[in-house]
Amino acid sequence: MAFPNRLLTNSTWRLVGLGLTTTIFALGSLSIIAPPVAAESLGVIPTTPEGRSITEKAMVFLGIRDVAAAGALFWFYREGKEKEMGVLTLAWTLVCVADTWVATKGLRGWDQGIWVLCAGAVVVTFTGLGLVQS
Repeated sequence: MAFPNRLLTNSTWRLVGLGLTTTIFALGSLSIIAPPVAAESLGVIPTTPEGRSITEKAMVFLGIRDVAAAGALFWFYREGKEKEMGVLTLAWTLVCVADTWVATKGLRGWDQGIWVLCAGAVVVTFTGLGLVQS
């Protein structure tokens, strides 16, 4: 088997995928339940009432995106479709990169948490590769 699949057994990759799925679901739920908190974690800090309203709507939109993707991943997990989980997870890497890019454009730039987002993108890619190769 190719790297990184040989590092873990197929059943372990499946559980890692489930953990990542749960994380995506939790982050999406946070964006829906507490949009200002989710926005601030991305470095988006609105300064006007209109900005707050737009940010809240945008974060709910992003939350639904995450919850929908997590729903598909949960379904693939339930059906035992590791390769499909891997493909969707690899595609999700683009979402991680876009979220990181948006966060760098915020008031804080590369400070406070951007490196966590970068590490998250690496974990998503690594997990996706492991699942695709199962």
